[in-house]
Amino acid sequence: MADTRNPSRRHDDGRRTQLIQAAARVIARDGIAAATVRRITEEAGVPGGLVHYWFADKDELLQEVLLAVFDGLSTAVAEAADTGDDLLDRLRAAFHVIEEDDRGRQILPYELTTWALRKPEFVHVARKQYAAYRALGTETISSWVNATGAQLPADVPVVGQFITALFDGLVLAWLADPDNTDVDAVLRLAHDLMKPSAPDTPETFDAS
Repeated sequence: MADTRNPSRRHDDGRRTQLIQAAARVIARDGIAAATVRRITEEAGVPGGLVHYWFADKDELLQEVLLAVFDGLSTAVAEAADTGDDLLDRLRAAFHVIEEDDRGRQILPYELTTWALRKPEFVHVARKQYAAYRALGTETISSWVNATGAQLPADVPVVGQFITALFDGLVLAWLADPDNTDVDAVLRLAHDLMKPSAPDTPETFDAS
């Protein structure tokens, strides 16, 4: 997509971030259909024409919202999941970040991902998002293996992708039906599936 922004305005004075944050708030609160340029600029408290100084169009702004929200959430999840030697504790800590966050903010990435997938020119954004998810899952598993010496039932990237897909689906299931989604049971199962990977220990025999 051609960059039609005014070159004299490309040095960010904070307005670009302000617009991204305002768009995220509108979508989290009211959904993507409500995220008109007028609603976004009203939320940001800036003149209506300012969007086009910073973004070629609203679609480009929404792309930046998706990437910004994902970066913020993934950083928080990664920090939570990088503590303790027990994988279950790490997974619980990561999901706790989701539970403590605003519900609308958690729905927002799913809504924007489907928006991106329906636009051929933005499919790469969704792919980038899920590539980053996989990298985060792989790093979480790699960190756990390095801390504990656990031997995995598959290569680290495969286990990382498994954990990523599980976590992504579990969050969506919890958002859709929290009363009937047993998050802890699913996380315990994921942990138990890793049990055969515990470091080998010498067998002991009773000589009596």
